[in-house]
Amino acid sequence: MKKRRIVSLLLAAAILAAALTGCANLKVGLMLLQHATGPYDPMDQVMEDRLNAILEAAVAQDAAAIKAQFAPNAIAAQPELDDQIEALFDYYDSENGEIDNISGRAGSASDGAGGKNGYYEMSGKIVSGEMYLVYIRAITEDTNDPDNVGVWALLLRRKADEADYPDGLSYHVKGEEDMIGIYVGLPAYRFDLGLPTE
Repeated sequence: MKKRRIVSLLLAAAILAAALTGCANLKVGLMLLQHATGPYDPMDQVMEDRLNAILEAAVAQDAAAIKAQFAPNAIAAQPELDDQIEALFDYYDSENGEIDNISGRAGSASDGAGGKNGYYEMSGKIVSGEMYLVYIRAITEDTNDPDNVGVWALLLRRKADEADYPDGLSYHVKGEEDMIGIYVGLPAYRFDLGLPTE
């Protein structure tokens, strides 16, 4: 009986050791993956999903679906959003575009009283029959005012309109941090290259 109990304890210890070793290997494996590919940010996928929803709605000419991706306060702050959506309908005509996220940036802060807010910006290109440069900015969290959560700005430019724009360079527009709504066809601000701005 005592021998059986010792064997059971040794067996349980071996199983526990194997399980813990597996967890350690999994953790090391994830660390190696992040080292090779960069840290995984689930917000990248959330923003790509929002952008895809907007682009699919643009192809379908569905203004309500586009507005659904925007923060209620952004909609209220931009009285020309309906006209901007119409301009997007006229400008964007690619189906099944694949988003190439060149750069993403996230940030968050707390107000010291328990309130938190976060934002995300993504710049990249849409690769399809025609290539587009894209920038999108959103509030991802605001515990003080949830109506701030959603997209605040989308900027889109045909790559053909700026054919010399280098691949791999983030698309940015001068003053983008103050823009609300959808802007199409704006020339890139090439601060990354030190070239003259437009």
